[in-house]
Amino acid sequence: MNKQMMLDPFQNVVNSGVAIGDLNKLLGTVLEKITLTLGGTFTRSMITLVQLKGNGKVIFETDGAKLESSNIYNGATTDVTLLKLDFMDRKAITANARQAGAIDLSVGSGITTLRMEVTISGATSPTLVGFADVSPPTDDPAEQGIRGLILRRHRATYVVGAAGTFALPIPHIDPSGGGSAYRRVYFYCANMTGFKTMREGVVEHELTKLQNEAAQKDNFKVPQANLVVFDPVQDGQLAGRLWDTRPGVGVRSAQFYATFSAGETITIETEELLGFGAY
Repeated sequence: MNKQMMLDPFQNVVNSGVAIGDLNKLLGTVLEKITLTLGGTFTRSMITLVQLKGNGKVIFETDGAKLESSNIYNGATTDVTLLKLDFMDRKAITANARQAGAIDLSVGSGITTLRMEVTISGATSPTLVGFADVSPPTDDPAEQGIRGLILRRHRATYVVGAAGTFALPIPHIDPSGGGSAYRRVYFYCANMTGFKTMREGVVEHELTKLQNEAAQKDNFKVPQANLVVFDPVQDGQLAGRLWDTRPGVGVRSAQFYATFSAGETITIETEELLGFGAY
């Protein structure tokens, strides 16, 4: 962080509706984090969708409650009036691993417009303001390998019909569709008891929920109720840790299987590190 810039005022901040934030003043910087402050009778749970869009394409999407749960898992502090969209990985142990995911908005990035949409439901006289942590673009050779990698957070829902083991539709997982490079995958659910990942027919991660959380606690993560996290970078390193399903790295098949004790509807949200051109 080199500067902290107040965001321009949000438009259409109403009890129920979509508030619009023009973030074009951030163009020319590297965007590391956005912090929103909620006022009035307005809580995170009343934010049913927040989207960050570059050139009209969704870069980051979630809702207030789910974002807060994943933030706490990653060790962030909590405040009932704040909601933080952090694109960096602040607990990573190398500089590049911490910086990867920050959104390059410099002239060469290809991003020419930036906008935030916040869907509000059931608030009373809400207010919404924010500020951004940004840094200037640099030509530091040490950053060249990660400079173009920005954080994509996309979501999907899936209906688990009954107890059993199922292949889950992780957004962008299919190599035939281009695949992706996953830093983490969040599963907002109550009944998942374990999971297994496979690439090229080879099992790579196979854990019960209890085993998964025990490993994460050893790496200073904070497991949350109704959240299961597949976290291949939980030890704070990035090199060789991303779960990559792109055909460019030789992957032709990839699957994520999860076991459930009962049926439910789950939400899946990803953390992917990709260049903006992959959108």
